[in-house]
Amino acid sequence: MTNSIFKNKMLGVLLLAVLSLSACAKKDSSSVRVAGRTTNTGTTSGGGVSQGGTTTSGTCGTSSAGKIFDQYASPQFETQVKNFVSATLDPQSLGTVSGNINDRTGVDLFATFKFDSAGSLIPAESNMLIKIFDSYANQVYQGQVIQPYSVSFSQASEGMIDRNTRQFQVKFRDGYGEIIFQGAYDNSIAEGTVYYQNYTAVSGYQPASGTLGNFRMYACSLIK
Repeated sequence: MTNSIFKNKMLGVLLLAVLSLSACAKKDSSSVRVAGRTTNTGTTSGGGVSQGGTTTSGTCGTSSAGKIFDQYASPQFETQVKNFVSATLDPQSLGTVSGNINDRTGVDLFATFKFDSAGSLIPAESNMLIKIFDSYANQVYQGQVIQPYSVSFSQASEGMIDRNTRQFQVKFRDGYGEIIFQGAYDNSIAEGTVYYQNYTAVSGYQPASGTLGNFRMYACSLIK
């Protein structure tokens, strides 16, 4: 009973924050990041491979979503996710997040990395969306469906690809910090590691940095 009351209080605080912050966290004119939750009225829906599937189910034409996860499913993954969001959100406002690629909580990745013929990234045609499906996501509170916490960049900062070795690196950077994807790809899957370095933090925290996790996505969806 106590747990239920605490859960309802947390959802109420979370919903209030969602409505008051209107899901945007832009620091200044140099920022290209948008971070926050949105709310929907009605019933829950799917919305990501964290909701009962894996990153490589189907084909490239039917599944453009990838995953950020911990290959060892370590509890440290949740700590890293909360450290990452501390640039724009009090980590205590985030529920539990699993590093297991098959769990219902986790982190979904939607991204496009566009390179020119010389292997240089085309920043304006590259983008990234991270959806964090924590334990609060898709719960209904007073008619509102709590959505995943999302971090998106409409364009990248810099990057390169070596089409001979099939390795790449892409950086997204703004006033809050930077996110770096380092990986390799074959004829099917692109995978590697996501790093972050926050330049700022919400009140009560220090700017964090480290490894967010491993990532995996269909190469034909990610690499252009």
